[in-house]
Amino acid sequence: MGEWTVGREDLVLGDDDGVLFVPTTRADDLFTLAERIRDTERRQAERMRAGVSLRSQVQFVAYLAQRQQTPSLTFRDHLRAVGGAIEE
Repeated sequence: MGEWTVGREDLVLGDDDGVLFVPTTRADDLFTLAERIRDTERRQAERMRAGVSLRSQVQFVAYLAQRQQTPSLTFRDHLRAVGGAIEE
């Protein structure tokens, strides 16, 4: 597939966003990560239904202030620090 060789020892997973090829030896790691992302997104959605905006949950105003002090700070790094990262 492109420059990658996919064999019988690989899992092929796909959805509307694309396709992912994963060695079966890493499947447990992938599924654990996927569950963690799902759980974080569910917590965020529950809090939004309770009236807490996602912007507030991820402390976006604090991110902008920190970014003024540290221009190299990425939003992803900020999300990791506040527990809002989902794509790790």
